[in-house]
Amino acid sequence: MKCRPLLMESVFVTGFAVLGLLLRTWDLNHEAVEHFDEGVYASVLWHDATVGTSYPARQFYAPPLLSGLIEVVGWVPGLGQFAPFLPAIVLGSLTTLAMWWLGRAWFGQAAGIFLAAVVAMSDFHIIYSRMALTDVPCLLWIVASVYLGTLAVQRQSFRTAMAAGFVCGLAWWTKYTGWLPLAIVSSGTMLWWIWLGRKSFGLFRTSAILLTMTASAALSFAPWFWQLREVGGYSAVSANHLGYLHGWSNWTSRQATHWTIQLDQDGISGRLSLALGLIAAGVYRLRAAESSTGNPADGRSGSSFPPLRLLVRFLVAGLALTVLAIRIKTPLMLTCLALGGFGGMFLWPVLRRSWVRRELKDLSPVSEGSLRLSPGDLESAPTIDPALGLCTTLTWFAGMLIITPLYHPYSRLFFPLLASIWLAAAGGVSWWLESNIRVARRDASNPAGRARGSWGQHLVTSMLAVAIASSLLKFDENKELDRVSMQEITASSLGMDRTSIVDAAATIADLAVRSARGETATVHEPLAESGRTIRPDEVAQAAIAEQQSVSIPLTVEDRQREQLVIYAFGEPALLLHLNQAGIAALPISHLDLRGPDEMPTTVPTFVVIGPHAKRTPGFWEQWMAQTQHFEFIADVPYLPGQVTLLDLFTPEWLEQHPESRVQKLELHRVR
Repeated sequence: MKCRPLLMESVFVTGFAVLGLLLRTWDLNHEAVEHFDEGVYASVLWHDATVGTSYPARQFYAPPLLSGLIEVVGWVPGLGQFAPFLPAIVLGSLTTLAMWWLGRAWFGQAAGIFLAAVVAMSDFHIIYSRMALTDVPCLLWIVASVYLGTLAVQRQSFRTAMAAGFVCGLAWWTKYTGWLPLAIVSSGTMLWWIWLGRKSFGLFRTSAILLTMTASAALSFAPWFWQLREVGGYSAVSANHLGYLHGWSNWTSRQATHWTIQLDQDGISGRLSLALGLIAAGVYRLRAAESSTGNPADGRSGSSFPPLRLLVRFLVAGLALTVLAIRIKTPLMLTCLALGGFGGMFLWPVLRRSWVRRELKDLSPVSEGSLRLSPGDLESAPTIDPALGLCTTLTWFAGMLIITPLYHPYSRLFFPLLASIWLAAAGGVSWWLESNIRVARRDASNPAGRARGSWGQHLVTSMLAVAIASSLLKFDENKELDRVSMQEITASSLGMDRTSIVDAAATIADLAVRSARGETATVHEPLAESGRTIRPDEVAQAAIAEQQSVSIPLTVEDRQREQLVIYAFGEPALLLHLNQAGIAALPISHLDLRGPDEMPTTVPTFVVIGPHAKRTPGFWEQWMAQTQHFEFIADVPYLPGQVTLLDLFTPEWLEQHPESRVQKLELHRVR
């Protein structure tokens, strides 16, 4: 009987984990490498074997762990097409379990269940889990390292601290910001020690635990640190990254950009996760608290606890969160829960009291006249001091909230901050569930004296009812759905087709082959229509029509028989697809492509320039100096995915210039 709550937890978490995996693997045929950084990391699939060295300056983008995993998956027969994405998919799916385990350790098993739902169904996390980028894999190692670090502090274990440092090293081998667990655990531990920990643990030993974790992480990263001597050492990498650091100027605008992107990428999956997560956590917590209110010794008749009204309250609260998320979006709803969690856990530390009772195996009533605890109450309590979890989450949240906007507002940099919001929100949910059960246990022992609720509770209830009503009325106000409402309801990360660049690469390959043969081929320009505003959907349809307007595509074998070479300036993703299309294609960082003494090339040579080249400092100076050596062949349009577009343009620009959603790749032949 005692195991039934644990079985329920296993069912919920397994269900959310499987759902998260399905969401991340659904229709992978719509995925393709298209982001600049994706192209760099996935270059191991073609560049290393073709040239014999790694892609130029790949060390400056990230350490080699993700690229190595992509290469290993590429060796598996039948997985070559999905090799760039499978590492992030697998590690992103495991993040659901890692966040569940961290949440249950810090804030109780109900928090872990809520976290499992939120992470598994997060639209933002799903989008990046389906991309060949370092951010999702790194987040897994960060979460695991932070858990082990706080566990080491709690147990005062040097061995666990070494494990935490090793996992931090894995994060560091994935991304150059992988050292973040060291800062998170150290700052959180110091705040906790000043607040409560000094009563139980000495400063010297606690500091030694943190130093052990740091030393272990440094030793784990040392081999790659040594390898970086070939490119000028770690200082050269740091200097390159400082180019993305903008300081305090326009800090607020970059903060606003991050939140705008979060709201834009919110979808129905994330909103539903709030209801499913809270309801599952509430049902589990009620099942764990189940006991009898009867006492045979005093002749009282037994009845079931907890009462049905608690279940109804949790169900209504879960639905309310989703309804409110429709109005204010999931990221803001989670942030509200996080802020409420910070305040609630500090002012009324019911989670810490539950942890203390678990440590002491104390089932006595929590207050005079209330019911005794059940064994399930102790089982569902946190396993690490919630005060340590609260302090770590607070410093994590505050630090990332301040630091993240100091950098260029790439949306993927929001992940560390988002993880702290997830954790704080889960802590707030668990605190609220536990508080309700505590009050119900007290009221159940004396039904006649049950409190009716204060005026503050009635006010909050009324405000919540108004908010829900206004959220429901929002749909009546937008019957036409002429802007983005219908798109938000029907579109999700699963519906994004990122294969346009693959079609563009095939078109470029065919144009180059036909040009090398002396044939002519053109790409029509149906976008050159003036006198009216072109809608984004019309732009997309026109771009597809442009790509299909070339002659019948050649086969890979046809392309391989033609001797030619295509260079691309700043488009590593395109180079991957050109090589897969049967073309010898290589990267360049200059435009001096003629032979010795300015003689024409003996092999037909082409160059492609795209949106990244045009944003490279110094490119236009080179182009103006060499333009007489190039013959224009065609503009080939393609439709970048949402993440790529948001790295090229701000959300405001895309809103004002929908035509920017179509980008062009220019094909030129070297004369």
